[in-house]
Amino acid sequence: MKNILFPTNFTEHSNNAFIYALEYAKKTGSKLVVYHTFDPNAPISEETIAFYGENDLKNFIYKKEKFLPFENLKEAHHAKDVKVKYIVEEGEFIANVKAYIEKKEDKISLVIMGAQRNSNQLFNFFMETKTLQLVSKINKPVIAVPKPLSFDGAIDNIAFLVDYREDEKGPLLEILAQTKTFNATLHVIHVDLAHSESIVPQMDQFKDSLAYANIDKVTFKSIDSINLRDSLSVYCKENNIDMVCLINHYRNFYQRLFSYSLAEMLIDHLDIPVMAIYQD
Repeated sequence: MKNILFPTNFTEHSNNAFIYALEYAKKTGSKLVVYHTFDPNAPISEETIAFYGENDLKNFIYKKEKFLPFENLKEAHHAKDVKVKYIVEEGEFIANVKAYIEKKEDKISLVIMGAQRNSNQLFNFFMETKTLQLVSKINKPVIAVPKPLSFDGAIDNIAFLVDYREDEKGPLLEILAQTKTFNATLHVIHVDLAHSESIVPQMDQFKDSLAYANIDKVTFKSIDSINLRDSLSVYCKENNIDMVCLINHYRNFYQRLFSYSLAEMLIDHLDIPVMAIYQD
């Protein structure tokens, strides 16, 4: 059984992201680890108390009891069989999450977190830029879930953005495993902004190297464009893309875009979860 880590700060959006993580865990047969860090000297926000209730929050944080609102969501979404483990620790978020994953107590294979816009309309993941910080600190894939998002457990189309580099083949195989779990179609996409020499030879090499992987539902697409946002937006809408995957390393062109405008566009305009996949 795989284990999914769900870090939460108990905002209203955490409720939405938990439903996504719950459905994802149900579909993949995974255990869900709900993880919360807190500062004992900091008061619980009024927004959080208003949404979840002060007693449930305090019982969870200070008495380490199950979090009743999430348990109710399990029942409402017919996910009683999904195992949920609750962890509460005192301290700083990034350091604690990183340390918890490195302990390998639960052998975390995936992290799912909420994502939303902040008040000044500049894109930020929840808890300021902590998701981006976490992506750069841990060697696990991270799914950022936008607000709002309705998810019924079905992922029919997954997009993977590539430069057709050799070091992208390993992550591609990881994504293929996801597509098989969900019986999804994988869209391997390269957006050519440079309009240089043909990308077809590199694309063909990619296809040839994956011939042994029993690929049934994979399509390779090269998009020639001067506007990545518009072209990718149109492709995602026309092909009903449910998730966009990017490689998390600084050498990759799309990693830089993930940190800036591309992730903002995907989550803010398309309401599509973004998965950052770790790569050395």
